[in-house]
Amino acid sequence: MFLSFEMCDNDTAVLALGNHLARVADLKAKSCTQPPTKHAGPVTGVAVLSDGYTVGGTRIALSASWDKTVRLWPVDDAKRTLAVLVGHSDFVKCVVAHPTLPIVYTGSADKTIMIWRLPESAEALTANGDSPLELRPSKTIKGQHTGQVQTLCLDAVSANVLYSAGSDASVRAWDAQTGDALPDENDNLEEWHIPRGQHQTNITDLKLTETELWTASADSTAVGWDLGTRTADMVLNHKSNVTAVLPVPQVGVVITGTHGGTIYVWRTSNGSPKIIREIHAHTDDITCLRAAGRVFYSASLDETLRVWDIMDVVKFQGGLEFMPPELAKLKAQTESDHTVSTNGSQVGKNASTIQPSSSALTEEEERELAELMSDLDDM
Repeated sequence: MFLSFEMCDNDTAVLALGNHLARVADLKAKSCTQPPTKHAGPVTGVAVLSDGYTVGGTRIALSASWDKTVRLWPVDDAKRTLAVLVGHSDFVKCVVAHPTLPIVYTGSADKTIMIWRLPESAEALTANGDSPLELRPSKTIKGQHTGQVQTLCLDAVSANVLYSAGSDASVRAWDAQTGDALPDENDNLEEWHIPRGQHQTNITDLKLTETELWTASADSTAVGWDLGTRTADMVLNHKSNVTAVLPVPQVGVVITGTHGGTIYVWRTSNGSPKIIREIHAHTDDITCLRAAGRVFYSASLDETLRVWDIMDVVKFQGGLEFMPPELAKLKAQTESDHTVSTNGSQVGKNASTIQPSSSALTEEEERELAELMSDLDDM
């Protein structure tokens, strides 16, 4: 089962799998061909270090696991472990890499966040030859979260702020360099903090735009927050647990993934959220949503990774509900020609299966959408 994934580039993704493995998927070849990285427990999260921090010209991936460790390994040689991050006393639930610096952030079931400063030169990771380096955290943040830390996210503009959330239903913010609690500049609170209240239970996902923070929760809601006031600007109510959230401000939509495998596309640009698409995307819970230019990817416990063209999803005119034909076939025959399975067989793209018929958008909306989508081409 896919528990998480991260894009390495437009053609490659790193996968976190429930069978104790982390793998590299070739998205063009629709396969996972090279040997995997092996952990002693399910792999719960993956990340990829900056393209300026490489070994032999190859980018470095990270995989976090229930075995309480994070492993670092070259993307082109997953079976080679360069270093192991050791320090958590319980499952590592999430891992995030700084986009420009050799800094790694981890969240754990032990209720802590750890900051790891890697050697300035990536080549130093090979100092022990075939024996992995064992690295310890440079900073441990503890005492603020009262439950498991399930998700981490860096701010979308400067990566100077780290946001954290988890089973205590609160969101906290930290200086990404020092690990100090971020002060609140707008009132007398000592720390920037969204307490339990709007969310009543586990926060499963965090995503940031330049102006908003989005959270997904097992309380069946996704919430958009004003970063300055820490107030809920928008609440998206669902019928089941929300497991992932993905804002796409360029086209004025927010995409959510849910327990059971349904993706919802919400139009949020007019201030009054409305579901414009209900995609029966997977046969089990969605675990992760990621965007890459004009497309977004969804991963699921059904052991598939699917890719969707954002324009096709928004403009599909066959009605509110949509199920890819190949998924209907998968349900009927338990197999499909358009999936990526964890045994390395296939990775699939559903965009070609969405065929717009007559348009339900006005001409003005069509023009606005075309202009907004042109922004995605430049990303």
